[in-house]
Amino acid sequence: MRSATESGEQNVRGQAVASPEIPVEQIRAALDKLLASPGFVNADRLTRFLRYVVDTTLEGQTDKLKETMLGIEVFGRKPTYDPRIDAVVRTEAVKLRARIKEYYETEGREDRVCIDMPKGGYVPVFRLREEPVETAPADVASFIAEPNRLNREKIAIGLLIALILAGSVWFAVRKSGRAGRSADLSSIAVLPFEDLSPQHDQEYFCDGMTEEIIDALTKLDGFRVVARTSSFAFKGKQQDIREIGKKLNVGAVLEGSVRKFGNKLRVTAQLNSVADGYHLWSDTYERELPDVFSVQDEISHAIVNTLQVKLGSQRSTVRPKPENLETYDLYLKGRYHWSRWRTEGAEKAQHYFEQAIARDPSYAPAYAGLADSYCWLGFFSALRPTEAMPKARAAALKAIQLDDSLAAAHVSMGYVKALYDFDLTGAEREFRRAIELNPGLSDGHFGYGIAYLAPFKKLPEAIREMKIARDLDPLSLAANTYLGLTYQMYGKDDQAILYYKKALELDPGFFEAHMCLAEVYTHKRMFKEFYEELDKARGEGISSRIELIRGLGQALQGKSAEALATVRPWERPANGVYVRPTAIANVYAVLGQREQSIRWLEKAYQERDGMLMFTNTDSLYKPYWSDPRFADLMQKIGMP
Repeated sequence: MRSATESGEQNVRGQAVASPEIPVEQIRAALDKLLASPGFVNADRLTRFLRYVVDTTLEGQTDKLKETMLGIEVFGRKPTYDPRIDAVVRTEAVKLRARIKEYYETEGREDRVCIDMPKGGYVPVFRLREEPVETAPADVASFIAEPNRLNREKIAIGLLIALILAGSVWFAVRKSGRAGRSADLSSIAVLPFEDLSPQHDQEYFCDGMTEEIIDALTKLDGFRVVARTSSFAFKGKQQDIREIGKKLNVGAVLEGSVRKFGNKLRVTAQLNSVADGYHLWSDTYERELPDVFSVQDEISHAIVNTLQVKLGSQRSTVRPKPENLETYDLYLKGRYHWSRWRTEGAEKAQHYFEQAIARDPSYAPAYAGLADSYCWLGFFSALRPTEAMPKARAAALKAIQLDDSLAAAHVSMGYVKALYDFDLTGAEREFRRAIELNPGLSDGHFGYGIAYLAPFKKLPEAIREMKIARDLDPLSLAANTYLGLTYQMYGKDDQAILYYKKALELDPGFFEAHMCLAEVYTHKRMFKEFYEELDKARGEGISSRIELIRGLGQALQGKSAEALATVRPWERPANGVYVRPTAIANVYAVLGQREQSIRWLEKAYQERDGMLMFTNTDSLYKPYWSDPRFADLMQKIGMP
């Protein structure tokens, strides 16, 4: 296999590497690890940029890595793009080089294969570090040589230790409370465990175990547990516990580390008070890595029984376990990509969930994840609703059939019923069932608030539920953005803007926040800011959504001819492109062309455009409330 690095090239420590052979699969693995780091996980533009230049280089097509081509292919500029006028490629390249440098100086400091993009061009180079001084023992090397075996065993161990830690945290909380300490233990964040293994090969194990602890604790009564999205925002970052506590609004933080040596695994965990940084509890666990499947079941059931007796809790802390433990690894990858709230994230999540189902057709969480992926793709215009939502319904039904106690499955079904079936009674039942099963699940409150209460104009109640969702997941892009949208529906635009900007502080490239902020600026007649937000959203999301809201703004400014010129090309889109009929109806509503607007709203009903559920809360349609055709349409979708 040809080397990916030229002879004599300098490695990241400044020493020459003599014609190293770097297999392509190792470069791709290094790229995946880099893009999964905190600096890239929510940076969609930079992720897309780096993946494109690496893939293009590995395909031997470096002649395509020119500024003009990158502007068109990566950042969605038009074929007439002129980099002398629009410096997006150069600007993003500066950011990309800085993020790469930061990664290799922090969590990637021990990576064997490194990726860089030198100044003066856009062709990446691939380098080898010098061999680490510390070498793995023979038994560790044998585990590295057997990745499938390692994968199965480390996940099984993770499930086991996660349950033990969850129980230990609860006992520590109770003990601390009885001791009269002033620490606020009504809320907790579980930070991603750090991989301290010599080979740094336990990242997925650490992530999986962290998620298991979070999941176990959310199902116990008594305190609020911060969701995965917010906890994982601190992955690989060294910050003061008190600062983390302020950002997540919690009283206690659980953190820890994992070290694998030989055929043993050592996990250290400690619970700290945010108020003063005081250690409330700590412990170390060591486990062998033989056949742990039966041992896991035995200990996990013992812990659950003990917790129920000691704490009076009747909730099970045991998540349904897949037959094949590799299934769980695929499931975690799916949830990671799903949480990014991007089209490509939902598509990748769909891929991983389908792989998990293929390995274990009885694993209910994977079906719930698949349903969520199809719901996202169908609602946000990546696929036609009539194509995506029936698949979402089938996956959600299968998840519920396999495990009716799985809260996430009922959330998925709630979205299908609200946004496709237009069955709000059924949607309410599913969302309430999810919250009953797991009150600590942010997604349950989120779905209930935005997809049921908000369309029904129960806006104070919707804001209450969205606040709960946001409090459970304070750094979630979606929770902040859609809390803002709920305020906007309630006519509180200034509060909406605060939450949109909060989401953009967390991720300046988050498409949904840009779109919501652009729309609310039209309410305030801030059209300069409106167009600026649309420009920022370019290249980050689906073009039809950007252009049709542009047409809406033009119509609101009285620029009728421009608005019509913007909207009409989207009335007959290219094959394979789906455009929301409601987005076209909105423009015609502002232009005062009622017949056209009603026609597109009826088309929205035929195509099951989920945005139709929110027309009853949109002030654009207030003049239509007395129109019998509009009233009939609202009745069809279950609106009062």
